[in-house]
Amino acid sequence: MSMTILDDRSCGTCTACCSFAPIRVETLQKPANSLCRHCAPGRGCTVYEARPQVCRGFYCGWFFLPELGPAWHPELSGVVIRSESFNNDTITILVLRLSEFLISEDFAGLVGAWIEAGIAVEFERVGPEGHLPAKMRVNELLEDAVAARDLREMQKIFAWSLAHIEQSHTWERDDTEFFSALV
Repeated sequence: MSMTILDDRSCGTCTACCSFAPIRVETLQKPANSLCRHCAPGRGCTVYEARPQVCRGFYCGWFFLPELGPAWHPELSGVVIRSESFNNDTITILVLRLSEFLISEDFAGLVGAWIEAGIAVEFERVGPEGHLPAKMRVNELLEDAVAARDLREMQKIFAWSLAHIEQSHTWERDDTEFFSALV
């Protein structure tokens, strides 16, 4: 998959990555699934010029995949495509919040296309604040529904997968304590 940033993409007012991502570098430490203290929701990083390289270098998959239309923007969809897994021919869909988008034909169509192309698809769910996310591969669960082009069955499996993660996962606490040497 291409790692070239598309010209027509921007974060806008989205600050999703300021919340879900754990940061563990010398100048900034932040636990997973907790809002960075340097984030002004809807505006972005208050230490933008001094932010660490890990923040400067992160772009979600919406920046790279031309097949993701405007509805896939994390702020609208409630999902983040984790671009760091692209090298493994894996698409990780981090579900930040349950939304109508998850039952849309747009969502199901693209997930189905990835599965048909042999790309591993993982649903990842953020846990409680300060806890690491949990994920599960959904290819095998969805193969028959994708082959049959059965949108309703795909939607049921999406819902079941996310509920299964929520109900059966033991959330692991991220014991990282917030620290910042940024000014």
